[in-house]
Amino acid sequence: MMKQIKLWLGILGLVIGAYIMITSCYEASWNLLTTSGHFNGAVGIVVAVLLVAGSLVRIGMRSSADDSGSIISLVLFAIAAALGFAVTPIYHYMQKWAIICLVMGIISVLMIMWKNSRKEG
Repeated sequence: MMKQIKLWLGILGLVIGAYIMITSCYEASWNLLTTSGHFNGAVGIVVAVLLVAGSLVRIGMRSSADDSGSIISLVLFAIAAALGFAVTPIYHYMQKWAIICLVMGIISVLMIMWKNSRKEG
């Protein structure tokens, strides 16, 4: 059951990360062409790469015997969420992406707790 949950959440993270990547690449190219001095596209690309990397780790390590995959994905999602929340005062839409990364990180913590409770019981 846990393997399927990790797989589907990983796929969902990949789809959301791809959407953020496409949007951020558009923003970054627009910022370059207009020489506006904004950096929201670059930050969005970094958030998207971290979200995709965390999702790929979640998918790839879903069958591992230890919690290393969940811990690595938790760290990647936490960095992405922190980065998104850091630029939220300037770019308000980044808050939505940061919340998505935060929820993915919380799910990683719940997966670790669920796996540890099954070991004890």
